[in-house]
Amino acid sequence: MKRWVFLLCMLAAVVCLCTSAFAISLTWNQTCLYKTNASTQLYVMIDGELRASSTLGAGTYIRKTGETVDGKTGISYSANNADPYYGYIDGSVISYVGHTIVLPSGTKATVGEALLRSRQALNLWLDMEYGETLDSTYTDENGEQHDIGDEDPADVEQNGNAAGDAKYWKALNWAFVNNGSETKTVYRDEAGNETEIKVIHLGVIRSLIEINGEQQMVETWHLSWETEAPEEKVLAVVKSPRMSKEVGYHADKSDKSTILGRATVGKVVQVVRVGNEWSLIDLQEAGVPRVFVPNTCLDFWSNIPREYSTAKVTINGKTKSKEPIGVRSGDSSKYQKVENVYPGDTLTIYAQNKKWCEVDVNGYHVFILKEFVTMDELTADAQ
Repeated sequence: MKRWVFLLCMLAAVVCLCTSAFAISLTWNQTCLYKTNASTQLYVMIDGELRASSTLGAGTYIRKTGETVDGKTGISYSANNADPYYGYIDGSVISYVGHTIVLPSGTKATVGEALLRSRQALNLWLDMEYGETLDSTYTDENGEQHDIGDEDPADVEQNGNAAGDAKYWKALNWAFVNNGSETKTVYRDEAGNETEIKVIHLGVIRSLIEINGEQQMVETWHLSWETEAPEEKVLAVVKSPRMSKEVGYHADKSDKSTILGRATVGKVVQVVRVGNEWSLIDLQEAGVPRVFVPNTCLDFWSNIPREYSTAKVTINGKTKSKEPIGVRSGDSSKYQKVENVYPGDTLTIYAQNKKWCEVDVNGYHVFILKEFVTMDELTADAQ
């Protein structure tokens, strides 16, 4: 009797080991029957309410949780085969990517498109589920034959969705967890009332915000946010010591950490923390966590009331033209063009010299030639 108990325990252990090996060998993508067909806003449940979190990219493999909240579909997704994240997205961007294949015995099996790219992983799954395997092709339910890919599941697990991006996705997830993804920002009106708002475009002088469901241009000094930075360094403008157009931002405060993306020079950012060599900033961009930038790539500003003028971008004093006009990171043609503006766009002017105006526009603090600027007081006839 004891011998039979021992054998049963051994058999159970073997089954568990096989199941474990099976789970390890298949990647997240290979076990999913759905994916996103377009980039979409991801929502998460916080305090019983759905709140916008980040952007889920097109082509992300997902599973449905079976939940629906406020018209949004509950899903789970993974990056680099890590533990899944949960959220809600617009169901219209979800595509079914399951395929029905016919096995030699005539049995029909439903598999995901990613599983069909790896013969080794597919046959592992088929052998576990049906006790059958395939050679280099499979037959669909319409009787048509298709090739099975030769992708090595071990390579997929190591390299992520595409060769070389595993490090990126791992660093991105690390940054979301450790750096945070949202900086709470508050608007204080003249009466002292405070309202949490969404920043659309941040400027060192004036910012465009969304408050109570409406967009409004306000002076930036009316805004405050969670920060450990000293008062004189709560705002910053991205700059490049090498006169390039973009600056890389990192997952951690080290040159060796993964570059998660690039910020255009002139971009105005919120500063969350200032270190000796690196600062933690919030770019206020969907799908981007708070990230680190070298202090040498930031011009720091305090957030205090400043005098300014308003103006319109014009060509020959008129706002009807559709021709784009480049703005630069400095008051000279040697600086990079970092953004295009168009006649009719509103400028917040901080300073000017004989040839250039220093302005806030569309979330950038940049310079534009005075010939393309008409002060608001003079634009009535130009319209």
